[in-house]
Amino acid sequence: MKMLRVCIYMLLMSLIIVACSNSMHYEAAAKKGYVVYVQGEIINYTYFEQFVENYNNAQDATVKIAKYTDEGDPIFHTLEYKRDQKKISYTYDNSEDENGDKLQANTLCSSITNVDGVYHLADCADDETGKWFSAKQPSK
Repeated sequence: MKMLRVCIYMLLMSLIIVACSNSMHYEAAAKKGYVVYVQGEIINYTYFEQFVENYNNAQDATVKIAKYTDEGDPIFHTLEYKRDQKKISYTYDNSEDENGDKLQANTLCSSITNVDGVYHLADCADDETGKWFSAKQPSK
């Protein structure tokens, strides 16, 4: 009987912890217009393609990306291109990653390149921060 109580208590505590989580679930992120990378799946990739097309045509553009860890925590990446600045502003935010270092960083980059189906930022003011970004194309 005591073991049953312990199991029920542990189950209830787990449910409370999950219910109190502040992290945005991947389905909510997708509905809000994020490009979502979760468990090997890519949702809303067309938003990223539109960003790249606008960048290539020197048009203002913004894209928000949420990449989910194996534990289900989001790591956010935001790219914003302003044609008058001719730079891509990149923001990295892993503050909702339970196991992460709660880091928020940003930098300005000169370009975005595609190497073997993976996009990377290039010529960033802070090269280390710029290396945190990659966007893999969906498998065909």
